[in-house]
This record gives sequence, C-alpha cells and structure tokens, in this order.
Amino acid sequence: MTIIRSHLIFITTIVAIIRMNVSAFSGNNAPKKKMWWHEYKENLRKEGAMDVPRSIKIKAERIKTGNDSITTTSQGYDDDNDDIIETQIVHFQRHGQGYHNLLSDYTRELGGTFGIDDTDPAVNPFVKPEIQDSPLTQKGRHEATLQRSKASALKPGVVVVSPLHRAIQTALISFRDQYNDGIPFVAHEGCREQLGLLMCNKALPLSQTKIDFPKIDFDLVTHGEEDHLWNPYKREGPVDEANRAYEFMTGFLMERPEKEISVVCHSAWLFSLCNAVMDCDGDEELESWFDTGEIRSMKITYRATAAAKL
Repeated sequence: MTIIRSHLIFITTIVAIIRMNVSAFSGNNAPKKKMWWHEYKENLRKEGAMDVPRSIKIKAERIKTGNDSITTTSQGYDDDNDDIIETQIVHFQRHGQGYHNLLSDYTRELGGTFGIDDTDPAVNPFVKPEIQDSPLTQKGRHEATLQRSKASALKPGVVVVSPLHRAIQTALISFRDQYNDGIPFVAHEGCREQLGLLMCNKALPLSQTKIDFPKIDFDLVTHGEEDHLWNPYKREGPVDEANRAYEFMTGFLMERPEKEISVVCHSAWLFSLCNAVMDCDGDEELESWFDTGEIRSMKITYRATAAAKL
C-alpha cells in the first residue's frame, strides 16, 4: 500500500507540474509566436513604406457586427474631434483561393522553393502565363460561399471590387444578397493586388472582363486591353503600393457618400493598408495577413494632420 500510495503521490505531483506549465504558457502569459508576416512587416519598414508623413491620418478600429448593430472593440481615440474629416464603416474582404494560390501550395508541398521575384516560370508559379488574372478555384468559391451568411448581415451602400477576376467572383458570391437587392458593384484599380511581374496580377483585356461581368460598373477602370498599369519586368515596390492604397482610401473611398462600404480585394494590398497606411493601434487581428475569403469589419476615421492645417 505504501508503494502504491507513493506512486499516486508521484503521479499527482507530475500532473500538477504539467498543469502549472500549461497555465504559465497559456492566455496572457504565453510568449507571442513570431509569425511569418512579422518579417513582411519589417520589410515594409526597411523599404520606407511605414511612418510616412501624410496630410490625412487614417485610423482603423476593429468592430463586431451582428444583430443589426455595430460595436467597436477598442476604447477609441482621444484626438480632437474637430480634426475629423470623415468616418466610415468598411468591410474588407480578401478573395477566396485562386489558382495561383493552389499552384503555390502544390509547389511547396512537393518540396519546391522559389523567390517571389524570380522571373523563371519553371520555378516561380506566380509568373506562369497560364495563370494570368487567376480566377477562383472550387475551394475559393466555397470559401466565398461560407462568408455569405456573414456578408448578408452587413449593410454596405456600395461594394467596391478590384477589377481582377478572383476578387469580382468572390464579391458576387459573398455579397450575393446585396447584389440581388440592387446595391451597386464598382470596380477600382486602386485596390488591385501588387502591380507588375506576377502574371496572376495582370488583368485580362477589359473588354473580356466586361463581358464576363456585365453588371459590374467599370467606368473607373483604366487598364485597357493590354493592362498598361502592369510592369512585365518589375513588381510594384512597397512604397508605391502603400501610396496607391492611401490614394484609394483618401481620394476615392473617403469621398464616397456611403457611410458603410464593402471592399473586396487582395492580401498583400490589405497587409500594406493595415500596416503601412492605416493606424491600427497595434491590433494584430487587423494587422495580420488575411486568410482567403476572410472579412474584417473596421471603423475608419480620417483626420487632418497638423501639416494639412498649415
């Protein structure tokens, strides 16, 4: 009995130690794991895309939606309200899985490695000519469908889409209820994915896209038949991408009359927006990389900076 009791005491002690260790490394005490996108963010800073002085400061707060109500998850900001130019609710969505994402996943699963700027299509799946303006895979369509119930509870007055096919397809699936209700769908070049080099981001001829999506408003799209915005030799740099995102937000979105807007676009562009253009107050649920099909709702506040008042 003494031996059995000793074993029980030993086991109980070990279990207690394990529980203590689990507790110590869970919740608020857990060390934060450095995700791969932290390195991407560091590169944005290294390239000079972050902390750029601008005449309008854009702040973003994560919000919860549902039951016909919108609730912010932060305590807000203490800035002078007189500086506010505009506030909007914006629902950002990344497109569902495209064929370029699928090829990239397969390449890595088979042990292949590649640099994003490698120009050899035998090595880099993103520069293969076969995936120009890459559309959604069946998985991507399913991801967009899964978001429809969430999207149906939102009340955007307009749905803004990147003119690339995978973004338009995602918007038409996820925001189908708004489409059926006659909410306008407007394409804009400002929220396209990184311009240049990557064939998946080269737009198909505009005339073809208009035929494929006849109910989308393409009046603001300027890339034409050959996509003159796309550089075949060089990928758009972080500073240029951030500047384009800033111009989209302040020169287009801020000027829209709608107080609630949906924007369906792309992951690298969204990451640049949430890390190099908008102040997300360190909220990693906003700053992290979007999953395919994911929707994030934000309260956007545009404020004039001191430089703008001079």
